[in-house]
Amino acid sequence: MPQQNTGMGTPGAGAVQSPLEWQQQQQQQQQQQQQLQEQQQGQTPMGQQQLGGAMGLDPSQQMQQQPPQQQVDQFGSAGTDASSQMSPQQDTQMGQPQQQQVDQFGNAAVDASSQMSPPQDAQVGQPQEAPPQEAPPQDTQVEQPPQEAPGQVVAVDPVAPAGDAAAAPTASGSPQESILGLLSNFKDTWDPYEKTDIPMFWHIPKAGGSSIKDTMGGCHRFVQATEFGVTDGHGAETEVAIVYPAVPGVADTDRSPFVNIDSTTVAGIARAKQMGFADAHLAQLVVSPFVFETNDLFTPTAKGRLFSVFRHPIERAVSMFYYIQVADWEPSYKPELKDWTMEQYATSDIVENNWMTRQLSNQLGGELTEENLNKAMEVVRTKFLVGLMSQIERTMSRVEKFFRMTYHVNPTNQEACRNRLMSGGSNSNSKNKKPFTEEDPAWALLAHQNNFDLQLYSYIEALFEEQDAFVEGIPDEFRKIDATCCKCDPPTFPPEGFTCPQAVKNDA
Repeated sequence: MPQQNTGMGTPGAGAVQSPLEWQQQQQQQQQQQQQLQEQQQGQTPMGQQQLGGAMGLDPSQQMQQQPPQQQVDQFGSAGTDASSQMSPQQDTQMGQPQQQQVDQFGNAAVDASSQMSPPQDAQVGQPQEAPPQEAPPQDTQVEQPPQEAPGQVVAVDPVAPAGDAAAAPTASGSPQESILGLLSNFKDTWDPYEKTDIPMFWHIPKAGGSSIKDTMGGCHRFVQATEFGVTDGHGAETEVAIVYPAVPGVADTDRSPFVNIDSTTVAGIARAKQMGFADAHLAQLVVSPFVFETNDLFTPTAKGRLFSVFRHPIERAVSMFYYIQVADWEPSYKPELKDWTMEQYATSDIVENNWMTRQLSNQLGGELTEENLNKAMEVVRTKFLVGLMSQIERTMSRVEKFFRMTYHVNPTNQEACRNRLMSGGSNSNSKNKKPFTEEDPAWALLAHQNNFDLQLYSYIEALFEEQDAFVEGIPDEFRKIDATCCKCDPPTFPPEGFTCPQAVKNDA
């Protein structure tokens, strides 16, 4: 079996950038691009001064070479810095929203076909405070981003690197060190994989998670730990066990195996811990909307490994808007939104505010700061195998390779099941298959509510590419290698043994 590359990302190796290193790189690239644009336009005293210094000229010579200062009009057309040359739309995305409470659970995920690139100016740095704005309508509780006159922009200073206390992952007593301590029962991403590791899928609402979850449960037929394990009366049991609950409304099909615990509620996690869930080593996959709370599901002798699928924050917000209009099975169902515009939704108290940053920095309410963003980045870097909804097939393949997942039930049927979910998605909402771009008026409003999440997502995109090294040398179709068929006649099994799912019909 191919060996996993475990050298990438180890402390001191420097292959995976820390949040501070990433922010500094983004800042450097932004400054280089700014200087290049200024030199090409011939309107850059600062750029020429830096060039003069590089040529060894003294300050007086540098001053002689500088062109006279130009008058700057309200449109920032001459002699402006990069921040004043930003488009009104990009600059609006940088505003700091009023904070609001967010729900821990969110909603079930749906798939969408389009992927949008994050706005560059919203990915790094913090904006200056915008001029006072008019209050939003009476029925809203969320501050709107700054409104500008046609053609006028609000200047934003270049971002400075975050302070050492907020960004240094190895500093003793740093925020990162303390928050990572809350996840001590999860292995670090660079720790070598072991067969006893328990995959823990953090299910982000509206990020394509249902496709991943259903592929692992329905196609690979893994024993899952989700809320479904306590249906059919299994929630009253006191001993941890594998159960086969009936699927409501579905007949004449094999039931899937679950562990009789609920990993999606705080009470269910406490019950699972009391029952000795982790050390029983029954679950092959745990699914939960929680991160820090699930640390209690595992133990030092039965550690979990976090992985998730991430989606562009604005695309996810749009999907959420359409989903809660029709999802009458969800507590968040709001049919009245069918008569709303996207702008109304983006300025209401229903829209989420930096959901990912709040979850990953363990601060659900209150005002967020750059420190929250750095905490979230460090948690992702240290603890998560990351996937992208925009790269769902590549993500699923990486998960299969990382966790050494192969077919053992009926490979032909399992591959067909997987192909169906990877191409069509699971729990998708066809109404959301409409274009939504940066030109849409609501884009800037949603970016205003997700200013930290946009930066976090950009960091995750970079991690996704770097983490390819974790599965270097493992074939893309590893799932088919040494596959066996316990449902065939005659059945075959791997050398290490395999417990074939019971043929429990749903109508039994």
